[in-house]
Amino acid sequence: MLGTIRLKGERARMPSRIRQLDATTIAQIAAGEVIERPVSVVKELVENSLDAGASTIAVEVVDGGRVSIGVSDNGSGILRDDVALAFARHATSKLSSARDLFAVDTLGFRGEGLASIAAAAHVELTSRAPGAELGARIDAHGMHVGTAAMCAAPPGTKVVVRDLFADMPARREFMKSARAEFARISAFLGRLSLGWPEVAFRLTHDGKEIWSLPAVHDGVERLEMVFGNGSRGALRELAPDGAPARVIVSGYVSSPGHDKPNREGQIFFVNGRLIRNAQLGAAWLAGSGSFGMTGRYPFGMLALELPPEDVDVNVHPTKIEVRFARGHEIFDAVRTAVARTLRLTEVARPAPPIAFAPSASAGHAAELPALAFAPRSDAAPGMQADAAVAVAPSGSARIYGQVDRTFIVAGDAQGLFIIDQHAAHERIAYEALLEHAGDSDASAPLLFPTIVELSDDQAAALYEHVDELAAAGVVVEPFGEGAYRISALPAGYEKRRFDLAGILDDLSADDAAREGIAHRNRLLATIACHSVVRAHEALSLQEQSALYDRLQRCDDPHTCPHGRPTMLRLDAASLAKAFGRA
Repeated sequence: MLGTIRLKGERARMPSRIRQLDATTIAQIAAGEVIERPVSVVKELVENSLDAGASTIAVEVVDGGRVSIGVSDNGSGILRDDVALAFARHATSKLSSARDLFAVDTLGFRGEGLASIAAAAHVELTSRAPGAELGARIDAHGMHVGTAAMCAAPPGTKVVVRDLFADMPARREFMKSARAEFARISAFLGRLSLGWPEVAFRLTHDGKEIWSLPAVHDGVERLEMVFGNGSRGALRELAPDGAPARVIVSGYVSSPGHDKPNREGQIFFVNGRLIRNAQLGAAWLAGSGSFGMTGRYPFGMLALELPPEDVDVNVHPTKIEVRFARGHEIFDAVRTAVARTLRLTEVARPAPPIAFAPSASAGHAAELPALAFAPRSDAAPGMQADAAVAVAPSGSARIYGQVDRTFIVAGDAQGLFIIDQHAAHERIAYEALLEHAGDSDASAPLLFPTIVELSDDQAAALYEHVDELAAAGVVVEPFGEGAYRISALPAGYEKRRFDLAGILDDLSADDAAREGIAHRNRLLATIACHSVVRAHEALSLQEQSALYDRLQRCDDPHTCPHGRPTMLRLDAASLAKAFGRA
């Protein structure tokens, strides 16, 4: 019943009186919907700058945004008589009537951004409108808005936000480290810059310039900053069909064979607005479905231009989600554009060989120290390294080879086994990690540390999980701007297979609770997944045999840590039924 408080296990109490909340509480509730962390402040302010027609935007961050955030631009500025009104809730220059809500052509329109920021921090705004000799400066905090004072200022607007969440200790506790919060800011700005190539962006942290992006004709020059070194060669510009359309789709999509383990690398813009949308992700996947692998996702950037009345942006307080009036047309436009581009750019590739006996070259693939074993001294003649058949070290089965360099075929007197080499090795690695997690000898220092470059999203995930990774044996240290050094790995792991970026991509996409044994086990499973043999990787017969033997010694050999089966068994009864003999 409305107004009644009922606690579990207790009888109903007397109804509580309904009260009108005070203005400060209302403001903080509204601010909580819009301002979640420092990157939320940057988003609101930078979008205001873009709406003001700025061609240059500078973002200055101190201590990951916890101390201060400054955003300055050369846009159209605010009239001196309007600077105080800019902090009033639901005051905006972007709407004039309710009818305008159905054809929004600006990034902001709610009139809540500055008011929400002021409710959560101290704000100083300085602005000078075109043609004005002097600018105006005003301070705001909570419900208090000061008086505008004239001052000298360059054309445009500068907003400085200090002491974010100082009056909201519970919200401040949820903020991560300065490095993690700054990485989120850098990742957001990098992504946003792809949709606004004509705008120059500059980002500084603690007084040091981190990156500067000059204005360019298109976003291709910015792809590697967002997706990592080498990604530009993996991305293909969408091929236009030349026909007039209500929906125009442009951007860059990854070519076949270049993908990621999740959808985090898919960036969408609608009329210049950076959004997330499951429908667009599904259309992208549908367009590239026949060109990619199951369970892997293409990456890149798609920008849609459509009439403002065809998209509803008044869906979410942060304006990150939208609804489409003609969803089926949008889906078809994206799917068709992606499929057309991949058809035009795909290079004919020979089908991977399907054979039970590896060729001479495949039979001596690079060694896997974690799987190697010494040949049995009592092995039968013809069972040496280059034989067509090998015996597992335990002697319980014969190994016949690989199918599609992905599935290992083995057999014994009772039937055949088909083993998924990646899932099997993943199970082996996971149980080894589980056994030694937290031990003082869980990690082995690398004689020659590996240097890797991470995207801002990956760096943010690293800073959030660095202690947990170290407990599992993975020691990673900063090594200059954007670079990191892997100085130790779990004992027995190989540098050449260890995919730190893939681990961090999966961790950043994991939205489950980040505490307890379940979280630790998910993290270990993720490490195992990105440090073992992959599908379509040639293994020698000895390696296949060692893999099978070690799988049999696992506590749970039948599934990988994510629940997929590691092997299938075809016994005599199954074969008889398949051949019509049963």
